[in-house]
Amino acid sequence: MGIQLDRIVFASASVRVGAFRCPVDDPRFRDSGPIEQNLVVFPRRGVWIRQAGSRPIVADPRVGTIYNRGRRYDRAAVSPDGDHSDWFGVAPEVAVSLAREIDARAGAEPERAFRQETAPVDHHLYLRQRLLFLALERGALEPLAAEEAVLSLVERVLRGAAGDSARHDPAPSRGRTDLIEHAKAELARDLAAPTNMSTISARLGASPSHICRVFRQGTGLTLHAYRLDLRLRSALERLSSPSVSLSQLAAELGFSSHSHFTKTLRRRHGITPMRCRSILARHSMAALPQ
Repeated sequence: MGIQLDRIVFASASVRVGAFRCPVDDPRFRDSGPIEQNLVVFPRRGVWIRQAGSRPIVADPRVGTIYNRGRRYDRAAVSPDGDHSDWFGVAPEVAVSLAREIDARAGAEPERAFRQETAPVDHHLYLRQRLLFLALERGALEPLAAEEAVLSLVERVLRGAAGDSARHDPAPSRGRTDLIEHAKAELARDLAAPTNMSTISARLGASPSHICRVFRQGTGLTLHAYRLDLRLRSALERLSSPSVSLSQLAAELGFSSHSHFTKTLRRRHGITPMRCRSILARHSMAALPQ
């Protein structure tokens, strides 16, 4: 059967939380079977995901992916690391209740409770779910507090998905959507490697101006800003390890220097790397800037 793909960090009758790690060379990488529970997923690396009957998307750290129990899907590689993600699942009856509180059109069965497949993940939500995962992993929360925190997080993702769906054109151009997703894949492929518009243009088969315009209209960000945000989110994951020096981390993520990394993180998240590392070490959500 190979390595265990899921590592459970918390489980109760109402919620389950785990880490999913699947290398590209694992025979289960393309298809690891149907989803076993209703859950939301926070990718740590970029990966192509196609839920059955839907268009493929690039799931990266700016996106929360949402699955109904029993849903089949397949994946394709973006990062050489494969699929690294953390997930927060809820019991069938909880999934239906949550979904119907948010959207009256939600299904009455767990297999169709969640109507959206993705949700936007802003930088604050990303940091909060990272802190929650670390706290659960370290056994720092009592069971009741853990359950409440997971349910609150899942609800927030579902509400974000419902709001994001309402804000966007329900029938966007397929060509524009595909171009945006392929551009995301290019940006997530190797966060430290230098890239430029001519390379992206050649790989996507579209003019630089068209790519820039469509990407900005579809995501609200420039290509550079999007990639910079991916780098910072990768940094938030690795800052929890005290063995990684800040200078080493800055270099590995493509920042020109330790100071460049520090200035960028402070500007985007209102916090320095040292302060962020301290918060992650204490897994204290109350210490976050509001």
